[in-house]
Amino acid sequence: MSVEQDVTVVVKTFQRPDSLCRLLASIRRFYPGIAVVVVDDSEAPLDPVPEGITSYRHFPFDSLGVSAGRNAGVREVETEYVLICDDDMVLGRKTDLGKMLRTVRATGFDLVSCRWMDHEPWRSIRRGYRRYEGTLEIADGTLVHHLGETRGTIDGLPVFDIVHQFFVTKTELLRENPWDERFKVAGEHVAFFLALKERRLLCTRLPDVVVYHYPALPPEYQSFRANTSADVNLLRETRGFDREEVVGRLFRPSDTIVHRLPGTVAATGKRAVRVARRLVREGRVRA
Repeated sequence: MSVEQDVTVVVKTFQRPDSLCRLLASIRRFYPGIAVVVVDDSEAPLDPVPEGITSYRHFPFDSLGVSAGRNAGVREVETEYVLICDDDMVLGRKTDLGKMLRTVRATGFDLVSCRWMDHEPWRSIRRGYRRYEGTLEIADGTLVHHLGETRGTIDGLPVFDIVHQFFVTKTELLRENPWDERFKVAGEHVAFFLALKERRLLCTRLPDVVVYHYPALPPEYQSFRANTSADVNLLRETRGFDREEVVGRLFRPSDTIVHRLPGTVAATGKRAVRVARRLVREGRVRA
């Protein structure tokens, strides 16, 4: 069993070339031989295409959206397993794709994710482990997402209805259960996992494997990403609910002390040093 021989990374990207290049560098650092498929409907294609990309498909500007883009990427995959990854992720020493692959192969789970270390968009300060994984229920016209809740355990691992958008699964599962291409920028995540739940497929999250999320919101990206109303209405119409309710907290209170506060102090210190150096340089010029 080899991650680099048996797994292909599929990335849908849009208007964030810097984030994509950072992701590719992290993939090649830890998995230099793994296949990487990138689907891109940004305004300008990558030129030249980075060496870290195995297969690059550029489509007309804003023609796909995230759902159709992921489906197009999966169609390019030739390995038995696939890792679905957003372009604003970064792999690190704790991003053990081998363990994720072994879990899919050796347990009853169909889809395996990991913990997600989130960062602020502007200063890259750690916010903590984002507890998005949980259960989904539709009752009395309301979709309820219970953050951190499980359906019990199987093979010693928690069972979730929904996990983060960073997971390893069999490629065939995504061909049998593709993303609904009517969803362009939002809603596709919940719709996808509700479909998996209806098929009684099992999802989990490994507690000791971590991926790092560095959200980037450049204006040329954010102006498209912010327009979610059509997708939100589509999700409600197709799933028969009128409102959404989130129960629980994305971050634990301790995350502020453990992650956010030290990062804020460090960032403030670095900024103070930069300002001091600039003032010294300006003083020398005036002298």
